[in-house]
Amino acid sequence: MSPIDLICIPYAGGSAHAIYGKWAEKLDARIQLHPLELAGHGRRMGQALDDSVASAVADMLRSIRSRVALRPYAIYGHSMGTVLAYELAAAIREAGLPEPLVLFLSGRLPPHHRYVNNEMHALTDEVFLDKIKRLGGTPPQLFESKELIKLFLPILRNDYRIIEQYRCKLPPARFASDVVFLHSDGDSLVTKPHIYEWEQYTSGRFEVHEYQGGHFFLNDQWLDICRIINRKLIPVQECPASEVRR
Repeated sequence: MSPIDLICIPYAGGSAHAIYGKWAEKLDARIQLHPLELAGHGRRMGQALDDSVASAVADMLRSIRSRVALRPYAIYGHSMGTVLAYELAAAIREAGLPEPLVLFLSGRLPPHHRYVNNEMHALTDEVFLDKIKRLGGTPPQLFESKELIKLFLPILRNDYRIIEQYRCKLPPARFASDVVFLHSDGDSLVTKPHIYEWEQYTSGRFEVHEYQGGHFFLNDQWLDICRIINRKLIPVQECPASEVRR
C-alpha cells in the first residue's frame, strides 16, 4: 500500500507543529504527518499574516500542490482549520488535482452556517483575551506574560478577523471524499442537529464521532482521534461503533 499523507491545519492562533506534531507517534507507519503551518504562525513566525481565508488557502495550496498531485492524502482541520480544510479541498479540485481520500473535520459547523456575535476580532484587548481564556485551549502562561500577549494577540486577532469575515460561496462544494466529523458534547459552538449538515458536503461516506470535553477536545482526545484516522485510512478491521451514515 502506498504511503498516505495527512495534512493537518491548525485552529486560530495555533501552530500546526505544536498541535499535531505528537500525532506522528501514534499514526500508522504508512501515514505520513504533514502539519501545515500558516504564515506568521509557529515555525513561520515573523512572516506576514494572511489577510483573508482566500490568501491563506492560496498559500497552503502552493506549499502542497506537488505533494497532492503525486500520492493519496487526507486533510484534518479543527475550528478555523475546518473552514481552511474545506476551502483548500475546493481549491485543490478547482486546480484539477486529486481530491483527498478523507476530510477529517472538527470543532465547527458547516461553512454555510453563519455564526452570531461574529465581531470578536473587534473587541477591546481585555475583553478579547477574556473570551479566548474562557474558550480554553490556550496555554495559561500566555495570559500571565505581557511579552507573550504582545506577540500572540495580533496573530489571534487576525485569525478571528479573517474567519469572522469569511463567507462561504453558495452552493457549497460537494466532494467525493469521505467526511469524518468529530465533536464534543461540551462545545457550545458546535450544536446538534446542525453537525449532520456536514453530510451535504460528501457523495461518499459520512461519519460522526462524539467526545467529552470542550471546544479544544482534540488536545485531550488525540490518542483516540489517531486511532480513528488509522482505521479510516488503513482499513484493516471493521469501523468501531459510532454514528455512521451511508
